[in-house]
Amino acid sequence: MSRYSVAVLGASGLVGQRLQELLFNHPFFEVVAIAGSPRNVGLMFEEIEWRLESPRPQYDILICSMSDIPDVDIAFSALPSNVAEVVEPSLVARGVHVFSNASTFRRIAGIPLVIPEINPEDMRSYDGHACATNCTVIPVATPISGLKSLGIKSISIHTRQALSGAGWRLLFDEEALAGNVNPLIPGEEEKLIAELKYLLGLDIPIIASCNRVPHKDGHFVSCGVEVSRDTTIEEIQRLMTIPTLDLPSSPAKLNNLIEDKPTREEHLWEGHGMTTTVGNIQVEGNIIRFDALSHNTIRGAAGGVILLAEFAVQESYITK
Repeated sequence: MSRYSVAVLGASGLVGQRLQELLFNHPFFEVVAIAGSPRNVGLMFEEIEWRLESPRPQYDILICSMSDIPDVDIAFSALPSNVAEVVEPSLVARGVHVFSNASTFRRIAGIPLVIPEINPEDMRSYDGHACATNCTVIPVATPISGLKSLGIKSISIHTRQALSGAGWRLLFDEEALAGNVNPLIPGEEEKLIAELKYLLGLDIPIIASCNRVPHKDGHFVSCGVEVSRDTTIEEIQRLMTIPTLDLPSSPAKLNNLIEDKPTREEHLWEGHGMTTTVGNIQVEGNIIRFDALSHNTIRGAAGGVILLAEFAVQESYITK
């Protein structure tokens, strides 16, 4: 099939650069424009400071302003919320399909918030604008979604979130890398709880504690799930083995189940960063506990929003 023309909104942030990296030579999408902040407008792509440890892709593109984004088929947004609030609706009004990693329009009526393997039915309300989830939700939602048949009664979550979840500046902050980082993440608990309830389609008690830790990448969570009946580890493992999709960004496994606790050293790049690793599963009667890890800037951000657009193409929500 002919590829869809794409604009990436965000030239120098971590998620914007992950989008640029993952979209290079993509079989569905062709990046024809990258829009950046005023300080980057007019620069060639190779002149932008590259903040990822992976090699810079080879785009021969001039960075454009937000007001000069061409008429593309699709825009992938990694914009700050205040900018996304203005730019994204204006592109949708022009007929551009917008897939956003910004938090501005999550859970807004008519704009679906979708993890394609978990709640694909919510794309039925798609009308040119869709959102991927908060990066902290992924390692919680992908294992827990499989447990819904057990009758989920309540959930508790404790997170240890990497520095990159707060943007590139902390990755270059020697004090933060050395461990001197504020563990509090204002508003994160509320976002995590609200988005998890939306994705699971459940209005149940959820408590969360979200903390920043001095690791570059990877969000680690410890979860407790109260269900309506006694269960076993074998049943939980079966329920957490959720089918993956047949899409370019799909990993071989959505959830990689292991016996021990996941570690960033061993499991961060599972499935090229698109798999959640789940381990240390424990059961006591109707209480399930587990730890999980996912790559926050890939599955939890750029890779997740690209997968959502691939799903939209596959299901003909986007057509030529």
